Amino acid sequence: MPVVSTSAGKRTFRKKLAYNARLIIVAFIALLCLLPVLFIISNSFISNTEAVARYTSQVTPHSSFGVISGNMHYIDIGFIPGLISFSAWWEVLTNSPESMRFMWNSIILTVPIVLGQLVIAPLAAYGMERVKSKHKEKLFFTYIIIMLLPMQALLVPHFIAANMLGINENYLAIILPAIFAPFGVFLVRQQLKGFNKEIIEAGKIDGANELVIFIRLVVPNIKPTITVLIVLAFAEAWNIIDQAVVFIKDSFALPMSVHLSMNLTDNTGIVFALSTLFMLPALIIFIYGQDDMSEGLGYSGNK
Repeated sequence: MPVVSTSAGKRTFRKKLAYNARLIIVAFIALLCLLPVLFIISNSFISNTEAVARYTSQVTPHSSFGVISGNMHYIDIGFIPGLISFSAWWEVLTNSPESMRFMWNSIILTVPIVLGQLVIAPLAAYGMERVKSKHKEKLFFTYIIIMLLPMQALLVPHFIAANMLGINENYLAIILPAIFAPFGVFLVRQQLKGFNKEIIEAGKIDGANELVIFIRLVVPNIKPTITVLIVLAFAEAWNIIDQAVVFIKDSFALPMSVHLSMNLTDNTGIVFALSTLFMLPALIIFIYGQDDMSEGLGYSGNK
């Protein structure tokens, strides 16, 4: 008996040790992923003088200690401000109306894309799952191929189509292709493959048509996957860069994701505050949907 007890104790100790080791590894990886975010947030509280001294090639009295040639010095990356200052935030929120305009441009682009995908993707996925056709899997395979293509490869056909429709240099040239992006259809259909067909049959027995069944029976049961679609569609649209550079020629119509790169050289002092402000909507959306994210992704991985 004592031997068995000792062996069980050793096994328990090894399990705890393995668990703690995994926990430390995961925590370390999570910290590495968070470092860029922490870096941006902490540097949003430095003064313009410190930002110029740290992150530009300009030599100032504050950066002269790191000079390596006549007009260059080492970048002084730091997580802790030399002196905490709210000047960058004050500049962004009160003295920089153009920055709010670029934020509004991002909202104008993102909201229609997300709402459009919320309508198109579940309906297309449901129709593709319910239709009785021997060719539907070939069509779905085409969706997967398009989904795997890099955005840069699709810009040329998008540009040609937009030119034919006369919507070049218009937000519609970005919004319309994004609404019909294949990833949302793929995501929702993966869950519908394992959806309980008895629920649908019960609705048909009660006399409901396909649209009523979809709205009242299917959608409430795939809410976690819908939440995943919202979060991922928002993140994709909120960070649009390539499409905006190609289709938007008016510099004042650019989204914040493109405007930020311009501020790296034009106004280094507020770029960290702008970046933090730009992260907030995506962070709020993620926090709101995090409870359903793991469940929705898990459902989407099952057939």
